[in-house]
Amino acid sequence: MEKVTLEDVVQRLDRLEKMVVGVNEQLSWLIEKLVPDVPKDCEVASATKTTNTQDTQNDKRDDDIGTKVIQEILERMGYPPDFKPRPLKEVRKGMVESGIRPEDNEFSRAIIAEREK
Repeated sequence: MEKVTLEDVVQRLDRLEKMVVGVNEQLSWLIEKLVPDVPKDCEVASATKTTNTQDTQNDKRDDDIGTKVIQEILERMGYPPDFKPRPLKEVRKGMVESGIRPEDNEFSRAIIAEREK
């Protein structure tokens, strides 16, 4: 192996840093092109902020944690705070009343056929 001077190492590091900056720019461009509608205020870590880590470490369970998480998700999606989801049976009944027939959907037909077996 040839002798490498400190200047050679510095030059290589500079080139490497420039390449990394270029790759980061390209990745940012690709993400913007492939996923243009990502909300700017969307945070992955915000879901972890809502739960108290001390409670989970002490194995204390919050009975309403599922409700709280769903409410936060709906809020982040833009649903009003007074939005109340209907029971599934009501939703299905409303779909049938509006003319949607589950038996017309291939996936639904497979589910119905499995239920009848």
